[in-house]
Amino acid sequence: MKTFTKVIESVLVMGVCAGMMISCNKSAGGKTETGKGTGSAVASGNGKVVIGYNYFGSNSYALLSLANNSKEVIDAFGESPLAMDDEFSVEKIVQDIENMISHGVNGLIIWLPVETLYPTVSKMCQDAKVPFVLNDKIPTNPDIVATLKANPYFAGAIAPANSVYGEAIAKFALNKGYKTCIISSSSVGDPSDTPRLEAFKKAYAAGGGKVLAELHTDSADAAQSQIEDALIAHPNPDLIYGVGSDFGIAACNALKGKSFKTKVVTSGLDKAALELLQGDKMEMVNGDFWVCGMLSAVILQNYLDGTPLKDAQGNMIWFDQVMPFEVPKNQYSLYVKYFLNEYCYSPEELRQMSGKSNSSFNYDAFMNVIKNYSLENRLFEKYKEGKISKDEMKAAGISVD
Repeated sequence: MKTFTKVIESVLVMGVCAGMMISCNKSAGGKTETGKGTGSAVASGNGKVVIGYNYFGSNSYALLSLANNSKEVIDAFGESPLAMDDEFSVEKIVQDIENMISHGVNGLIIWLPVETLYPTVSKMCQDAKVPFVLNDKIPTNPDIVATLKANPYFAGAIAPANSVYGEAIAKFALNKGYKTCIISSSSVGDPSDTPRLEAFKKAYAAGGGKVLAELHTDSADAAQSQIEDALIAHPNPDLIYGVGSDFGIAACNALKGKSFKTKVVTSGLDKAALELLQGDKMEMVNGDFWVCGMLSAVILQNYLDGTPLKDAQGNMIWFDQVMPFEVPKNQYSLYVKYFLNEYCYSPEELRQMSGKSNSSFNYDAFMNVIKNYSLENRLFEKYKEGKISKDEMKAAGISVD
């Protein structure tokens, strides 16, 4: 996992939320730091569009990757980012969104882990006349969904195909003959992990698998302790399913020093999880590298540009089927280079995802971006740019002829 250094930047807006600090997260390898320079940009009155976004906590690779992907789009369009660290506090999320609204943001990219928060945040944005997009997590309650879609400042929503994640993990485990499992996941009701978990359990049980223990927490540190306790009660299970990469990594750590034959599977294509594939515990990792962070920012940018992405019926985007992929060993080095050390879409590509700068870009074009998104597709585009040689593509098993 990349090393991050905590940076606190004071927000220089006179008379508003005095003394409040913006937590700007750690450096993601060679990538842009989330929120870096945000305070001065907001305070300068330079006329730029200011886009706010929250991230749940600063010691999670997954959450920071999601946030940094949003910031890359904001930077590509020359806007000013305003980031806030929720410090793993559900209560602080609403406060942080209030603070961003108070600072006069032009739009918000919102991440919410609890369904009951959506009506509250929706009303806040409507009252303040601030457009917003839902990033990575989407509610399922029909009444909440209807409330959001009726909000004139709702710009859209996008999330991964979470059920597909869980089902793919279950099929992999069953094909390997892993019939007993401990599950480690975030809190019950999490909009991302819950559908993954339920799909996994359904497919796993149908194939004869048995869940020995189901563990829930929002802290990777707490997850490791929970798993260690579960391993005392249920020693040597065939499998531990870490529903997110932080939980998968915690599972590998919990197994250190034990002679169990237990294997680990997880979702979340971060460097630490993938590096663990080289060891003897982690067996499979899937994910989409938190691309919804980028896609949500693209949706909001189009709304702010006056070219909202609407379907044929005039509805804003509501899509929760961004598909995951796996990283095979022969593509791992290219994945590290073009997903971890830089961004999978170049600034030029991102700028073409706006109806204002590209008149042919619309709802259908955006859906094609999602449909074509995969590791091989992104590597092929890098090849077309001349960044990857034909021999490198051949070694990665990707045909260019």
